[in-house]
Amino acid sequence: MNDLWTLSPRYGELWAGDELVCRFNPADSSDRGLYITANGVEGWDTLPDAKVELTERGQGDGAHDVPETNILYSARTVTVHYEAIGYSRADLLSLMRRINTAAHRSCRLRMVDGDEDTYCEGYVAQMGRDSQWNPLLENNLTLHFVCPRPERLSWRSKRFQLFPIFAGNWSGGIRYGDDRGGLAYPVSYGAVMNDGRNVCSLANDGSSRAYPVFTLHGPLDAGCTLQFPGFGRIRYEAPVSGSVVLDCREGTAVQGGVSVGRSLSERAFPYVEAGGALRCVFTGSGSGWCDVELHDTWM
Repeated sequence: MNDLWTLSPRYGELWAGDELVCRFNPADSSDRGLYITANGVEGWDTLPDAKVELTERGQGDGAHDVPETNILYSARTVTVHYEAIGYSRADLLSLMRRINTAAHRSCRLRMVDGDEDTYCEGYVAQMGRDSQWNPLLENNLTLHFVCPRPERLSWRSKRFQLFPIFAGNWSGGIRYGDDRGGLAYPVSYGAVMNDGRNVCSLANDGSSRAYPVFTLHGPLDAGCTLQFPGFGRIRYEAPVSGSVVLDCREGTAVQGGVSVGRSLSERAFPYVEAGGALRCVFTGSGSGWCDVELHDTWM
C-alpha cells in the first residue's frame, strides 16, 4: 500500500446518484477497506487525448495553425489501482463487490488531494482483478472509469439566488384605488421589497472554462432576462410557472425534461474563463427567482 495515499486529506469516492458506493482510503479504518496502491490513479491529473485535426500545408513546412476554438479533448479515462483488505473472506468479497452495484448507472468519481476536491461524471467501464486468491487481501485490483465530459469539476459548487427588484407585478408607489377615485386606505406603497439581490459575480478558480447553470422558478409573468455585461444575454420570453433549467454548456432550456428552447429569443449562453469572473444581472416581473450554480473547472 502506498503510504503517501494514506496521508489525510487524500482519498477517493465513487457515487451513484446520492448513494456512496465505496470510498478509497477510508479515514475511519486502517485495516479494513479499499486502499489506493503505489500505482496510484492514472488519467486524473493529466490532459485527455487531444481531439484536433491538422491540415498539412501544401506549400511549406508543417500544418496550418489551429484556432483555439478547435482545440478540444476526448473523453477522460481514469484507472484507479487499489487493494481490498477484509476481516474475513466474506467481508473481503463484500467490499470488492460494492463497486458492482454501480453497473448500469451514471456515477461520479471524486478525488480529494490536498486542497483539490474534484469529481468527474461518467460510468464504470471495467473492474479488474488477478486470478490469485488470498483469504483476507486482494492487492491487484483496478477500476476503469470513463468520463464523457473530460473536465474535472469542484465538488462544492458556488451558488447564488437572484430576485427581481420587486416581488410584485407593478413598480410600486402610493395606491389611489382601482378606479383612481382617490387615495385608497389602508395606504399601500407598492409591493414589498425583497433582499434586492439581482446581481452576482461568478468566479472560476479552476484551470479550464466553466459553464454556469441557471434555474428559473416561477411565477415570472413575462419571462426574464439574464444579462452578462461584455458577453451578451439570455432572454426567456414565456411566462414561467414551474422551473426552467438553462444549461450553458449544452445551450438548452428544459422544463420537466422537455425542451422549451423555442421561448428563448436571445441565446448568449456564457462561460467563465479559467481564473476569470462573469457578472450576471437578473431582471423580470413576478415573485419568482433564479438559482445560479457554478463549479470551478479543471482539465
